[in-house]
Amino acid sequence: MAESDPDFDAGDVRLEDPVADQLMVSTPHIWRYLPKLLYYPVRGYALPIVVVIGIFIWILGYAGVFGIAASSIVFGWMGYYSMGVVLRTSQGHAIPPPLGTEVLFEGEKLRLAVLFLYVATVLLLSYTTMLPGRHWESVLVFAVGVYLLPAFLGSLALQPDLLTAMNPLVTLRFVWHTGFAYLFACLMFAALGFLGVFLSGHVAGILSSMLLVYGLLFVCHLVGYVAYHHQDEIELAVAVQKPTDETRAATAQAQRLAALLAAVDKKLEAKDPQGARDAILKEAGAGVANPRGFHEDLFEALCIRHQDALSLIQGARLIQLLVREKRLPRALDICDQCLDLNADFLPQPATSVPVLAEQALRDQRLPLYTRLEAAVQRRQPGSDEAAALQFLKAQALAAKHEDAAALALVEPLLTRSAHPWAARIQALHKALSGLVRRP
Repeated sequence: MAESDPDFDAGDVRLEDPVADQLMVSTPHIWRYLPKLLYYPVRGYALPIVVVIGIFIWILGYAGVFGIAASSIVFGWMGYYSMGVVLRTSQGHAIPPPLGTEVLFEGEKLRLAVLFLYVATVLLLSYTTMLPGRHWESVLVFAVGVYLLPAFLGSLALQPDLLTAMNPLVTLRFVWHTGFAYLFACLMFAALGFLGVFLSGHVAGILSSMLLVYGLLFVCHLVGYVAYHHQDEIELAVAVQKPTDETRAATAQAQRLAALLAAVDKKLEAKDPQGARDAILKEAGAGVANPRGFHEDLFEALCIRHQDALSLIQGARLIQLLVREKRLPRALDICDQCLDLNADFLPQPATSVPVLAEQALRDQRLPLYTRLEAAVQRRQPGSDEAAALQFLKAQALAAKHEDAAALALVEPLLTRSAHPWAARIQALHKALSGLVRRP
């Protein structure tokens, strides 16, 4: 499936998906985005978490006192992961984050303890009201606790300090601004919980445990989604990255580069290097937000793939762009990389070679100048470019007061009256002739 498809297969895992992110941040109406919210817990990294954690929860139900230690680990994982889902979604990401054992050591344990305290308090209050004739009070306490849990989880994940996160007004403000969508999410979560109770003691309890984890991830994603789109009204400390024209253009450019690289990889896999070359040359980067950045990224991607021939083609085009933009030091960096790939590499057009060689001398990059001069002498001996580099070498010797050696290099160039640097050659020859005594 294509990299740019927001509805990628559930088994496809990745850390970034700009298209899916863009779809989420550009859809502020929750009912229009509801299918994606429901799909979230079974895509990417979330699917194995739903299955594995669901199986663990089902097994722990039969472990008795021996499952207490394991339960703390499993529920610790889910607590950290739930807050991670809320946080990542609130930052504009529509794909699930991965889950590893490192969260048990690196996560903020105080917030996890507060979350456990909240759940324990709700269960304790529900239990203490389960007296004869007070059954409905117990149900009411439990229902209110479950109803406020997602909003409290959002506060814990997003507020910068714990005291603010525990402020009941923040939780109530979140519930108010989420509206009926929040009620729907909580009802679904509660329904899955009751289904788990109904199926307990049966093999189908595995399914109910998975459904419970599914419902938790769905609710957490919804909380983060609401936090992203309503952070001003809810007054949550959300690090929102609102899309701008610049970010949209950057996303479009990244997608265009990814599509080109996918086409190149496909050609290479089919043993069609000419087709890959044509694909690169056809894509000139016209209309992208940052043409130089596009060509830089393409060059680096080809180098990483160890496609030397394609890298040299792209390197020559990138150097041409950099020279046109007067970014000569960066052009020299790319030239140096290309010479590493092929010692006979020369930038195009040929008129850019003297410009780069002069900049190399100016920047004291003598090894690079030497490599460039050697490539010119091998590939274009006697050319205007070779004469220009000979003049630059004479100029460098004159700067070191090696006048005789410099004059010896300049004198053969006097015959090149049509050379673009003819005036400079004659001026240097005249100056050196006055300094060097003839035998």
